[in-house]
Amino acid sequence: MRAHDERPPTSEEPSRPRRTAQPDPSAVVALAALQRTAGNAAVVRLLGVQRMPDAVRGHRARRKAVADSPYSRRPQSARQQEQQGFDPAVPRAAQLPAQGPGGAAIWRGTRSDIGFTKETTNAVFANTPSQNANGRTEYQCAKCNAFIPRKRDRTPADGDRFVAIDHISGIIAYVQTNATEVTWAVGGRTVAAITRDEAKRCANDPANLRVLCAQPCNGGTRAAQSASRRYDTDRAVRWVG
Repeated sequence: MRAHDERPPTSEEPSRPRRTAQPDPSAVVALAALQRTAGNAAVVRLLGVQRMPDAVRGHRARRKAVADSPYSRRPQSARQQEQQGFDPAVPRAAQLPAQGPGGAAIWRGTRSDIGFTKETTNAVFANTPSQNANGRTEYQCAKCNAFIPRKRDRTPADGDRFVAIDHISGIIAYVQTNATEVTWAVGGRTVAAITRDEAKRCANDPANLRVLCAQPCNGGTRAAQSASRRYDTDRAVRWVG
């Protein structure tokens, strides 16, 4: 006797059809209409906007939050403003400018656009104790005092042991402390900012630079806790009046 689950389907026990996912008819119709009126390129752009990367959203959020005012993040709705403690009658804070006087680039508050110049690199290494060994020049690490080659001269035997320029005081704090801000009027208010050129000048100050080996003196926990990994846009451009 055959088992119950081995019996072929009969007219009284029809086999059940498999369910397949069906697209939403209204969505299909809407997409087809958009393609006819605006073309495929417009549809692609629309879908691209809907899938906006988190990084883009985060950048826009940071730009919106730089205004030094408690009203810079309030909602659009007057009812929601009142619920969150805002006064709808008080005008919103004006958006901080994206450029300095004469179109000068404003420092973004990070180290990404104020790196070392070639002149700075050459000057720092030229003033660092060195020795000729193993057919190359090796430089003394300012922390462990070992003589180690630059990254371009290392061999597989060196592993992660190579030297590079490092800041003595954190680059972000050093620029903020030593840079000269520019001030100018925008919409009847005074703006202060650190230009990118000024920030780069401070970041390349030889008085705050030294040579360290990448491992262990300039790596691990020390690198992970670097203040330069965080934005500080409010100090790069802000309202002062």
